[in-house]
Amino acid sequence: MQWIARIALLSTLCCGACSIYPLPEDTTSFDSDRIASVIRCQTRDAVRRVIVALIATGKDRVVYRGMTGYQTAAWLEQQPAHFHEVKWDQITDTKIRAPLLFYKDTSVSYDFTIDTTEVNTAGVNVTLVKKLFAGNDSIGLVAKNDRTREVKRHFRVYDSFDSLARLMKEETCDGMPQQVNALYPATGLLRIDSLVNSFLLANQWGNLAGDDANYTTAQMTDTLTFTTKFTGNVDPSTAIDPVTGRFVPSSASLNIDNSRQDLHTILILLRLPPNTKGLPQFDEYGRIIAPGYGGQKAAASAALDRQRDFNTQDALTKLGTGIGRVGPGL
Repeated sequence: MQWIARIALLSTLCCGACSIYPLPEDTTSFDSDRIASVIRCQTRDAVRRVIVALIATGKDRVVYRGMTGYQTAAWLEQQPAHFHEVKWDQITDTKIRAPLLFYKDTSVSYDFTIDTTEVNTAGVNVTLVKKLFAGNDSIGLVAKNDRTREVKRHFRVYDSFDSLARLMKEETCDGMPQQVNALYPATGLLRIDSLVNSFLLANQWGNLAGDDANYTTAQMTDTLTFTTKFTGNVDPSTAIDPVTGRFVPSSASLNIDNSRQDLHTILILLRLPPNTKGLPQFDEYGRIIAPGYGGQKAAASAALDRQRDFNTQDALTKLGTGIGRVGPGL
C-alpha cells in the first residue's frame, strides 16, 4: 500500500502549487486586461457598424469631403483607421450629422468582476484490522488536506461612443477573437451588437427612460454572468484479508478531489449624458485625461466607496447563501 501514500503526497504537492494565486490566465491566454479589451473592442466594432450604416443612408448625396454616403461608408468600412480622421461636425448632410452629434457622447461603462476559486483536497483512509476468534477489532485512520484559494478582481472602465469609434488605438484590438468561446465566453465573440442596436432603437422610438423617475437620461444595461467549473476526482482503493492476532492494514483508499471555478460577471451600461457639462475629456488615443489633484482625490475616494459597497454586498450575498444552505430546521 505504499503506492497510495506516495500518490497522496505527490497529489498534495502538485495540486497545492497550482492553487496559490488562481488567475484567468492560468487556464486561458487572457488576463483581466485582455478580457476587458475583448469587450471594449467588440463594443467599438458595434458602434462603428451603426455609424457606417447611418452614413450609407446618404446614398448618392454628398456627405463628407465631397464623398457620397455610399463612398464615405465604403471609405470607413474598408479602412477602419479612417475613423480617426473623421470630424462629425464636418458632415454636410444634416440628417446624418444631427444623430451623430447627439449620440457621440453616449457613455459606455463597464463593471468587471473576475472571481476564480480552486479547491484541492487529498486524503488517505486506512483501516487496521486484527482478527479475533470471536470477531474483529478495527482502527480507522484518516489523513486529509483541504485547500481553497480564491481571487476576486473588480474594476471599472469608461468609454464613450466617440472615444471608441474615433480615438481608441487600432492596435488595441489586434488579434481579438472572432469566434465564440464555449468554455470561457468572456474571451470570445459576444452579441454586443444587440445591446447597442436595442439602445438606439429604444431611445429613438420606444421612449427609453433612465433610473427611477428620470425620463430624460435614457440608459440600458446588460449583465453577463459566465461560470465555468472543472472537477477532477481520483478514488483508488485496495483491501486484504485480516490476520489473526495482530493489526494489519486491511483496506486503504486515496481520495483526490480538485475543482476550479471561473466566474466572470460583466455589466455594460449605455447611457445618454444629461448634458455635456462635466463629461470626461479624452486625449487623441481615447484615454481619459487626468484631472487636477483635487479631482484625483475625489475620484479615488469615490472609487474606494464603490469598492467598499461592492464588498459589503458580496459578503451579504454569501451570508444569505450560507443561511439558505442551513435551512429552516435550526
